[in-house]
Amino acid sequence: MKLDQKAKQFSEAVFHVAAESNSEIDVKDSLSYLSDSIKSLPELRSFLLSKRVSSSDKSRTINAVFTKKCHLIVIEFIALIEKENIVKLIPLMEKYFNILLMEKKNIVNVNADIAREINEDKKTQLKLMLNKALNRNSELSFNVDPKILGGIRLRVGNELIDASLANHLNKLRHKMLDAK
Repeated sequence: MKLDQKAKQFSEAVFHVAAESNSEIDVKDSLSYLSDSIKSLPELRSFLLSKRVSSSDKSRTINAVFTKKCHLIVIEFIALIEKENIVKLIPLMEKYFNILLMEKKNIVNVNADIAREINEDKKTQLKLMLNKALNRNSELSFNVDPKILGGIRLRVGNELIDASLANHLNKLRHKMLDAK
């Protein structure tokens, strides 16, 4: 079975168990913490990829090191999959678990590009308007991009909505060039 498919199946199983105990957010945070640790700590990655260390020793070490920072569901799951390559599997599981959680909680990721920083009240107003327009809860993040000159550019899931001044000027420029 391919790693990607395996990660999806494992994520669904862990999500189901987490949902039964109403601990989806804690499990999500634990998977993120474990994934970030694997990505940022080369010693941990080397240890987990080592052929000299047995799978059970790796599992026991993960349990000992992460038991205070990670939810019990994640710790026990790691023990169950001790023979798998968790260096590659955990980041994929984090990704798929987040997708499942966002679907369940009716949340959509929205990235907003703005020309300059705006105050918290404006951010809150925009979030409320987006929630109403999308009929979903939005997880909104802002990026300052002076190149857009003004207005806003939104990426809602995989869709781009460009209401920036730079985009309008570019369209106007193309219309003028086509008119000749």
